[in-house]
Amino acid sequence: MFKKIRNKILLLNMVMVSSVVIVAFTVIFTTTYTRVRSENREKLRFAIPAFHIGVAAEPPWQGDLAYTGVRIESGAASGFATRISPDAGLSFSLLVDSQSNVVEINSMVDLQPESYTSLAARALESPDSEETLSIEGRSWQYLVSPITVFFGEALNRPVTAITGMEDFIHIRFLDVTDSIRTIRSLALMLSGLTLVILAVFFFISFYFANRAIRPMAEAWEKQSRFITDASHELKTPLSVINANCSVLYSGKEETVESQLKWVDSIMRAADRMAGLVAGLLSLAGIEDKQLELTNAPFDLSEEAENTASEIEAAALEKNLIIKKEITPDIVIVSDKEHVCKVMSVLLDNAVKYTNSGGGVEVSLVKEKRYAVYAVRNSGEGIPAEDLPRLFDRFYRGDPARSSATRGYGLGLAIAKAISDQLGASLSVDSISGEYTEFKLVFDMEKR
Repeated sequence: MFKKIRNKILLLNMVMVSSVVIVAFTVIFTTTYTRVRSENREKLRFAIPAFHIGVAAEPPWQGDLAYTGVRIESGAASGFATRISPDAGLSFSLLVDSQSNVVEINSMVDLQPESYTSLAARALESPDSEETLSIEGRSWQYLVSPITVFFGEALNRPVTAITGMEDFIHIRFLDVTDSIRTIRSLALMLSGLTLVILAVFFFISFYFANRAIRPMAEAWEKQSRFITDASHELKTPLSVINANCSVLYSGKEETVESQLKWVDSIMRAADRMAGLVAGLLSLAGIEDKQLELTNAPFDLSEEAENTASEIEAAALEKNLIIKKEITPDIVIVSDKEHVCKVMSVLLDNAVKYTNSGGGVEVSLVKEKRYAVYAVRNSGEGIPAEDLPRLFDRFYRGDPARSSATRGYGLGLAIAKAISDQLGASLSVDSISGEYTEFKLVFDMEKR
């Protein structure tokens, strides 16, 4: 069940991140691609060929001439050295007549004549296309423009007479090989980066998804264990009550006095159930932060002495020795009643699980800004693997030992819940076969 929840969280995260990354990188690629294409078009539009031509069928002296430097004679174009804008990039231009013959080549690249003819023919097939043409390992973007050539009588001075005019097609080619490589490199880089980001985010999401469901799994496990343990605890007194009621029912003709032992057994079982329910209600109230605290300064040393004295009678019954090392005049600000409750639970637990003839040590010392209350008892100790569960509800360690002691396994859970509410730290340390020690630590500067 929890794996399905984790996978749903993981899938949701991956869909969201994938969408954001893909959209962002698509925008970056599209913007770059559009900008490069636009720059190439601008270079083509403003490339300067070496022809003395006008862009309209009007004498050149009537308008602004864009190009100068070539004389056109005998119906064929013959040019001087090409004039290329420094920003135009590697380019060349072709002049094509009405019969699609290349009559002028102005080039800054070294191509075979048939290559120029081939490029011109392919460009004229799709004059309005923005596709690129490839030849001799290079890619070329082109621009097809119709122009009118005016034939003059003089060279290097203003034209004074027009001897003729003819329509031509001017085709400009720009080398965009590097631009295409740049676009392809960007596409590959963004694709690779997308895969890397998604892979990294997958592992990060997987880690945090596991962390997110861990408290849920632990809560579910605790709830399941609580139901099992509570059912087990209630099963015994209910069985006793049921069995005794059956005995009473079968002996209904007997006197009440003769049946008192069964009634007493029912009452003890009912008291046990009542104690169990009261403990659960108390624990639930504490864990739900319904504990009403009355914080005030009080002498923790004095209360530790009193609590230890109260447990001495129970210790003597088991032939236990209680050793006290309590530093006097340690004052803290907290709820005295609940602090005493926690100390009583720790002492009661120590006496309960110490074998006859053993010892219990109670100490209270001041360490810098902290008051440290400790209860250590000799005995079998607690295995290291059981320590994390020691404060769980109904946990009583070894079943063989638990059956020999009274209680419900709620005392330490209640003590832990109260100490958390008080802002104190309750911890346990144990070595199997030697001792078990509980430490309750108060911050004396905390108010």
